[in-house]
Amino acid sequence: MNHRSANKVPKSKVLKAALNLFSSKGYSETRMSEIARGVGISVGTLYLRFKNKEELCLELIKDQTKNFEGLAGDMLILHKDPLKALKAYITLNMDYAFQRKQLISLFIREHRLPFLQPLRKRFFKSQHMIIKDILIKGIKKNAFKPMDCSDTASVIFASIRGTIMLKLVFGIGNIKNLSNSLFKLIANGIRRHPKKRCLISQIERQDYTDIKKSSEPR
Repeated sequence: MNHRSANKVPKSKVLKAALNLFSSKGYSETRMSEIARGVGISVGTLYLRFKNKEELCLELIKDQTKNFEGLAGDMLILHKDPLKALKAYITLNMDYAFQRKQLISLFIREHRLPFLQPLRKRFFKSQHMIIKDILIKGIKKNAFKPMDCSDTASVIFASIRGTIMLKLVFGIGNIKNLSNSLFKLIANGIRRHPKKRCLISQIERQDYTDIKKSSEPR
């Protein structure tokens, strides 16, 4: 099969087959021939599209995370209030991780793969910067107390990842409730004045209303 024919194979179909196998069997145990068989093409055709399994895996990660980074980067544009930006950022992380749980399981299972390390570092750096910017804006607006924004951003990042692991690995908690609890824990630690409690309470009341509505019989 020539390159033109190989390009007719939908990339999304190939990536979906690879994701299913990587998350269930593991990257190291998955063969390119298995991915090709799952798509219904020859292994030669698959190699015309991706030169090796590493390239395919990197393309899969890029495809699965492309929307998240754009949405996360817009937090301070979409939400002028830093508290609301922080809550929206935490909610986005929790929701996206749950929607992409197969990808997260791949990262957890294959955390020692050398070619994933640069991706992990780049992801941490970009997300650390977003959190740090939210904190700096909060301090400038007198909403947050003075702090080491770099260290605090690292702790918040780690708290979010830990909460995601709690749900996806151990199956503990509800995504929305965990997100709300994490936000309240962080917000109560960094807010500057008691008067800011009114905004937190307003958000909490809305969360309670949403949870109550979702639990009502239809």
